[in-house]
Amino acid sequence: MMMLMFTLGMSAQTIVERVAFQATLNGKIPVRVAFEVDAEKTAAGEIYYPKAKNPAPILIVGYKMPDGDYYLREFNSKGEVTGIVHVERKAGKFSGYWTNPRTEEGLRFTNLRTIVFPKACGGKLLPEDPAHIGREYRYSFYHTGMKEMMGGTATFKGAGKNRIHFDISNVPGNIAEGKSEQGRPAVLHGNQFVYNNVNECGYGFKAIFYKQFVVFETTSDYGTTTDCFGAHTTFDGVYIKVKE
Repeated sequence: MMMLMFTLGMSAQTIVERVAFQATLNGKIPVRVAFEVDAEKTAAGEIYYPKAKNPAPILIVGYKMPDGDYYLREFNSKGEVTGIVHVERKAGKFSGYWTNPRTEEGLRFTNLRTIVFPKACGGKLLPEDPAHIGREYRYSFYHTGMKEMMGGTATFKGAGKNRIHFDISNVPGNIAEGKSEQGRPAVLHGNQFVYNNVNECGYGFKAIFYKQFVVFETTSDYGTTTDCFGAHTTFDGVYIKVKE
């Protein structure tokens, strides 16, 4: 476990929405989906397949999109994406589908009915204690065009009181790579930091640490990301904690 010398308090958790429903995939596979959304528009919870060979809740993490839809990825403990959940809400009713990332086959949520939010599915958006930020975070998914697993990796190392060094690589699209300068670590404010001018090319991003994952969001404009890494390439995404 990474024991860092942090004294700043964690950012408060603000849950603004909870979604929970039971359904079947294309009328055949029973499934339960439940997730929370916080003030940052991050969404996280669980998907559960009661008739799976070894049924167990699976972590889902993603975002509430500007159009009001919810887009979440299903992750295993290695950070590999094993499914994609897209939920829509129109006129107060939910619909959507689950997609297999390897075949890109989409299965519609059918026989959908909302349920009371299961308490066991909550808590995924609790801010991480700065003293327990992991050493390594990852995500990967099967890229159908390249026919291989692709994704990103982020490693962290304590750099003194309330400070942390990072090294990030994100492969999909063009390669986005960058790390904090030796004499300029990121400064944590609770469970977050903003770091500007990565690689001295003007790129900036925000990191938000939760118990099981970290979310990166670009803070600089599109032109800057293009100059730094190439078109459509950033650090953005959800990276799962794989090493304490």
